Amino acid sequence: MTLSRRSLLIAASLAAAPVPAVAQGSPQGRFTHGVASGDPLETAVILWTRFAPADGGDAELRFEVSEREDFSRIARRGRAVARAANDYCAKVDVRGLRPGRSYYYRFLSGAGPSPTGMTKTAPRGAAARLSFAFFSCSNKPFGYFHAYGHAAARADIDIALHLGDYIYEYARGVYPAADVALADRVIEPAGEIVTYADYCARYASYHDDIDLQELRRLKPMSVIWDDHELANNAYRTGAQNHQEGAEGAWTDRVAAAAKAFFDWMPIRRPDPGSARIYRSLDWGDLARIILLDTRLIGRPQEFSYDALAAAAAEGPEAALAAAQAFRAQLTNPALSRLGAAQEAWFEAEVAGSKARGHAWQVIAQQVVMGEQIAPAGLSRLLGEDASPGTRRYVTGGEQIGALGLPWNLDSWGGYPAARARLLEACVAHGTNAIVLSGDSHNCWVNNLAAAGGGRNAAIEFAGGSVSSFGFESALTNAQPGEREAIMRGGNPGMAWCDVTRRGYGAVTLTREACAAEWVAFENVRDAAASSVTVTTLTSAASANGPSDWAVG
Repeated sequence: MTLSRRSLLIAASLAAAPVPAVAQGSPQGRFTHGVASGDPLETAVILWTRFAPADGGDAELRFEVSEREDFSRIARRGRAVARAANDYCAKVDVRGLRPGRSYYYRFLSGAGPSPTGMTKTAPRGAAARLSFAFFSCSNKPFGYFHAYGHAAARADIDIALHLGDYIYEYARGVYPAADVALADRVIEPAGEIVTYADYCARYASYHDDIDLQELRRLKPMSVIWDDHELANNAYRTGAQNHQEGAEGAWTDRVAAAAKAFFDWMPIRRPDPGSARIYRSLDWGDLARIILLDTRLIGRPQEFSYDALAAAAAEGPEAALAAAQAFRAQLTNPALSRLGAAQEAWFEAEVAGSKARGHAWQVIAQQVVMGEQIAPAGLSRLLGEDASPGTRRYVTGGEQIGALGLPWNLDSWGGYPAARARLLEACVAHGTNAIVLSGDSHNCWVNNLAAAGGGRNAAIEFAGGSVSSFGFESALTNAQPGEREAIMRGGNPGMAWCDVTRRGYGAVTLTREACAAEWVAFENVRDAAASSVTVTTLTSAASANGPSDWAVG
């Protein structure tokens, strides 16, 4: 579908529904960024819109949920308020719907109706299948959101999951650099976002994108944040891209970012004063979707390889001794990624899912879980124009890999004891677990072995990025497939990878199997969606955990 075609569909949705009678006194103004729905339960779903009132005050809207597109059979109606204090975002938790049903919905104002959205509730009891799309790392100036538009047009997708880096916090010209940013993909505000108003303006800027509006309009969404909704490499008490004092207190920035996130996302709000995003959703008796916060609520700052690099300069013996000391520090059982409370909650959620009879646990979270070593030979793929920083990063990764250490300490590789506990919970209390991951910008498909081997604790689908550049931007001296072959060769748990293209993942679950797709676009820098390559992946469910991924 082209952009113009999607625009016509939006116009058609407005024309198909007659303009209703509006009670006197309803607010004048306009719906600025479409409609959205999310976090579907058996009898409830969140509805969202943003309405800019003509008088600048709070605006009381009406909403309608219908079993028919022409709104001739209303299931629920009520009121929702677009408050200035919430950046004029209006959300309502619509209750009393029927399980496993598709619905149409809209908001009403004195100026007329919003676009018509579509949503659905989760089934109750027996569920034959669940199909979802998932996304991560959508940096607007880097490229176009073709992945959103493609998934929105698919009739088979029940729900859309976003695993984080929905927006990026940087000022214009920082990431991407000014000479890389696309001229017609301008972000607002111009500077780095720090305050509540800044974060809201950035969300508004991203939601001008028609592909993102279409995905939100047509698919219920469940969203979690990664770091860039806050600041790069965020952790419990700070972030790499936060300067305490100069940019205010970290706690104030988190509060501002969290409020903007919960105002703009079509998900349930946490308790007042809370930034809790971890939660779960059931899809009948088939699957439990467990959404985690691996980024903020429980994570201490990751370790650094700086001391190890200094020891390496002293010679091989010093490097080996430093690596042994570092490994002991890295594997400390006290080190948590989720925090104690979320770890206990996760174990209970997995056990409860098994008790309900779910065939699958879908673990939606932010960062890659499979072990990843930068193999020897990776640096020879660097282009001649690679920056000194990029060259140091890749060659340093090779040296670290030679010592058997992970190249990215910001991933689960930097928290191996916590990873082991999570996978042990999947083995002890779950049935068949599939881990969904984002953050790395590249697509990795991993088999996550249980301790001692003999079976999988889980399988992992780390689904690449919507538009943010991956390894292809640095490893330019490579033949087709060469980057992927080197990475697979150095990582035996890796079933497949794509470190060249942008796209999204799609998964269909039945009680017997997981059928997945990596939907990749050849060029997200072109406004017209390029050709699409679909790679198929399958795994069988069993009483002994999911089978190894089969590709093709």
